[in-house]
Amino acid sequence: MERLLHYVWKNRLIPRSGLKTTAGEDVVVLSPGLHNTDAGPDFFNADIIIGGADWMGNVEIHTKSSEWYRHNHDKDKAYNNVVLHIVEQADTEVFTESGRKVPQLVIGVPEYVVNNYERLQAYDDNPSCYQYAAQIPTLIYSRWMSRLCEERLERKAADIESRLHYCESDWERTFFITMARAFGFGLNSDTFEQWARTIPFGGAAKHRDNLLQIEALFLGQAGFLEGEPNDVDMLSATLPEVKYQDLKSEYRFLASKFSLTSITRHSWKFLRTRPQNFPTVRLAQFAKLYYKRKLRLSVVLEAEGPEEIRKVFDDINMPQASVNVLIINAVIPFFYAYGRYRGNSRMQAKALKWLAVMPAEDNKYTRKFKLNSSPVVDPERSINTAADSQAIIQLVTRYCERRDCLRCQLGYQYIKKSG
Repeated sequence: MERLLHYVWKNRLIPRSGLKTTAGEDVVVLSPGLHNTDAGPDFFNADIIIGGADWMGNVEIHTKSSEWYRHNHDKDKAYNNVVLHIVEQADTEVFTESGRKVPQLVIGVPEYVVNNYERLQAYDDNPSCYQYAAQIPTLIYSRWMSRLCEERLERKAADIESRLHYCESDWERTFFITMARAFGFGLNSDTFEQWARTIPFGGAAKHRDNLLQIEALFLGQAGFLEGEPNDVDMLSATLPEVKYQDLKSEYRFLASKFSLTSITRHSWKFLRTRPQNFPTVRLAQFAKLYYKRKLRLSVVLEAEGPEEIRKVFDDINMPQASVNVLIINAVIPFFYAYGRYRGNSRMQAKALKWLAVMPAEDNKYTRKFKLNSSPVVDPERSINTAADSQAIIQLVTRYCERRDCLRCQLGYQYIKKSG
C-alpha cells in the first residue's frame, strides 16, 4: 500500500545500512525530505548518498515502478529533480522528462507496521487507538491536541473567507451569515446559511428599528409565513394567530419592496428537535439580536473576553450552554479569521485564549471520546475547555471517522510501535 510506504519512508522505518538501488549502488539516507501534500513529487529536498555521491533533490514513491508512467511523470518537468524512486516492486526502469534514468530503491513495509495499521482500520469505534492512548507521552498528546484545535480554527477561518468572497468583501454581511449558520446548531446549519444569503442585507438595515418588520422578513424568507399558522410546522405553538397575520401582511410588503423569493419551509428540520431548538424559535431570537443592533461585528472586534459577548444574549431567553456554542462556533472563529485576513497575530492569539477559558462542549463527539478513551486517566488529558472539545471534534471528524490514522499523531505513535 502506497500510503504505508510514505509512512515508512517519512519516519525512517527502514534498515540503517545495507540499502542498495536496483542497479547495486549503495544508498545512505541522510534526510528523507519534507512530505509534500500538494501536486508534485512526494518529498522535497531529500539528502541521499547514492553510489558515494551526495544528492539533494526530490523523492517519488509508488507501489510499482510502472506507476511512474501511468501517472505520466515521464512527461512532467516537475519530476526532473527526482533523485530517488522508492518502490515496493521494481517492474521497470524509469526516466524523467529530460531523459535521465532515475535510481530506484526497493523497500518493504515491516510486518508490525502492517499489522498495527490493519488493527486500527478494523476497529469500528472512535478513537480506534483508544487502548494505546494512555501510553502516549503527555507532551506528545498535548501538542497534538493544541494542533488539532488550531486546525479546526483554520478550517473555519477558510469557510469564513469563502463567505467574505461571496459577500464581495463585506465583513458585516459575512458576520451575519456566519452567525446565522451557527444558529442552526448543526441540524439546520446549512438551511440557516441558505436562508441568510437571501436576506437583502442593505435593505433590511433600513427596517432595523421595527421588530415586527424584521421578524416578518426573517420568518417570511424562511418560508414560514405561507398559508395559515396551523399549516406551518410548529409555528402555531409559538405565535398567536393575530400576530401571524400581522407578520404575513408585513412580509407581503417587504417581499414586494425587495423582490424577494423565500426558501421552502420544508428545508427546515424539526424531527427530534426540542421546542427551544425549533428553527422558528431560533429565527425569532436572531431577529431580536439583529433588531437591537446588539450582535454586530464591532461588538466582537472590541470585546476583551467571551463574557462581554454573553451579555449580548441576556434578553433573548437562550440557555447559557447554547450561547457558549454560538461563541465557540461562530464568534471566536470569526475573530480568528478577521485577524488572519488582516495579518493580526494578536487577534488570532486572543481567539485561542478565549477557547482556553470557555467550558468544554458536551456533544456526541466529546461524550463518545470520553467513553472510548476511558483508559486515559491523566488529568492533563481531560476535556475541560472549549479548546479541548474543539480538538476532539477535529480529531474524530477529520481523522478517526476518515480512518486517516497515518496523518494522526496518536495513530502514528501506535503504528510505529514494534512491541
